[in-house]
Amino acid sequence: MDAKRYVGLDVHKRQVVAAAVDQYQSVLFRPVKITIKALPSWAIDNLCSTDVVALEATTNSWAIHDLLQGLVAQVLVANS
Repeated sequence: MDAKRYVGLDVHKRQVVAAAVDQYQSVLFRPVKITIKALPSWAIDNLCSTDVVALEATTNSWAIHDLLQGLVAQVLVANS
């Protein structure tokens, strides 16, 4: 079984900043900027079906949630 990965998305109006760690808190990728338009192809290329993804509740959150829901194990939308 692969190590569990946790991906955080900082959602903005025109871009998303993504970063990820594994279950041992090893950094898998440091913050990377992705345009909203490029997000679908980036997600297919970089996310795994076992990933847990968390993103903040903003204007684009639910569209991103719906996009990712079939690609990863869990998508969480949070409001701090």
